[in-house]
Amino acid sequence: MKDDAGPQIRVVKPADVVWSEAARNPEETDPPGGEFTAAGSPDGKFSVGYWHRDVQRRHFVRPYHEVALILEGEVEIELDDGTVLRAGPGDVLDTPKGSSGFWRSLAPVRKLWSIYED
Repeated sequence: MKDDAGPQIRVVKPADVVWSEAARNPEETDPPGGEFTAAGSPDGKFSVGYWHRDVQRRHFVRPYHEVALILEGEVEIELDDGTVLRAGPGDVLDTPKGSSGFWRSLAPVRKLWSIYED
């Protein structure tokens, strides 16, 4: 048994996931989804977790760096220049800090996200 309080490896099992209501912007009218933060760095700058939402349509400006693995569903993102991107199961979605566009879920979405806040 380890006596110090140093870093510990742990496993987060599906039964450990406790969903909370996902954050929404005040102008959003779509039903809320859920989110769960599985782990984070001691300084609070890095975190990773799960997110799900049946419907979401909104403009966003990313205030942090996010990389997400789409587990289920499909999302369409219209960039400010009119370019349309689609991401579905198995796709990695990279949204750097300061990026913006219009997010539209085409089917209920579930993703694994990692966020870095500098």
